[in-house]
Amino acid sequence: MVLQVKRNENAPPKSFNPHTSVKSIASRLRSSIHDPSRRRRARTAHGAKGKNKSKSAATVQFQVTSVSAPPTADVEMQDVETPSLTTKTYRLPKDLLRPPFQEISTETLFSVEPELGVDAPDIEYIRDVMEDIGTGLLRAVVSTVADPPKDALPAEITITVTDHSDFPPPTHMLAIHGRAAKEAPSTSRRQVTLVPAHSVVLALHCARLPKLTPSPSPPAYTSDSEGCNQLVVPVQPLCLPSPATFSLLSSFLYTKRADHLLKALLPCAPPPTLDDDRSKLPAFAGRLAGTYTAQALLLHVNSVHGLWQNACVLGVYVDELWDAIDLAWEVLLTAMAISQGMPHLMLRRPSSPPPSTSSAAPDSAASTPTA
Repeated sequence: MVLQVKRNENAPPKSFNPHTSVKSIASRLRSSIHDPSRRRRARTAHGAKGKNKSKSAATVQFQVTSVSAPPTADVEMQDVETPSLTTKTYRLPKDLLRPPFQEISTETLFSVEPELGVDAPDIEYIRDVMEDIGTGLLRAVVSTVADPPKDALPAEITITVTDHSDFPPPTHMLAIHGRAAKEAPSTSRRQVTLVPAHSVVLALHCARLPKLTPSPSPPAYTSDSEGCNQLVVPVQPLCLPSPATFSLLSSFLYTKRADHLLKALLPCAPPPTLDDDRSKLPAFAGRLAGTYTAQALLLHVNSVHGLWQNACVLGVYVDELWDAIDLAWEVLLTAMAISQGMPHLMLRRPSSPPPSTSSAAPDSAASTPTA
């Protein structure tokens, strides 16, 4: 969900009028809230409450060998250096602990969507209703294009939304960046990734969200030569531990599709019912261990860890998010343990053989899972 630069050639018709077609998020939410035919789903988003009591601070240790290719040079063949092998030791926590629960700020939420504060509806109900329009909002985000700044980061930027629907455009352009390296000179430029976003989606789920620059209300729409609606939105700098994984978190907050998130975190799609039936985990992890190198698995481990860091820093407490993080982490560490011949680091010996392996000895079933 990183900012697009190229224009979509399939532009909407020039007759599109954003002034009359776009309905605000707040008006959508309020009409749904007051819909008598709508029943509230019973759910919570307190993903950190009471979840860490059974977890420990135990760690597992792996040695991963990587290949570093020599720098490319225009030299005689006999002068070309061979790739070198580097082995590093990684100590990883067996569980990614969740921070203490913190509720979002209703003041922040109502400041970005003042209409929601008129009736002061229940926050969980607002989140529930948002799930119905989240996919449409995400389409508007994905269809957003802009010319990236060439020099300094501007305070505002003009965006073009090519999605021809009545879902409102993003309200902010997030400038995602990491912390400057200690050894980096003070004059060096930081790498910044521009990500369009709707402020209400962030405010609904991020308890530690920094104060956002107000966006124009109502948005000042214009139309370009292709009939796409344009508007100016504020640029909001946002420092995160893992800028590269923010798009995974952002997409999830719009759709709440934990299955999509889990697929993105793993090297290949897991069994459809893995989250409900953990007995399938050893076999799936064994298949990953036999298919991917430890170095490739480590890349996915880093992605899960980066997502976890961002969720902690922003204060996101959604059960489905944390469950997906927990499952992906367990699968990947189990796969790494199996690939290094140490399945006991993650797998416990079963008290009795599972039905599918009743003919095998308990020890072999526990130590050598198969696909």
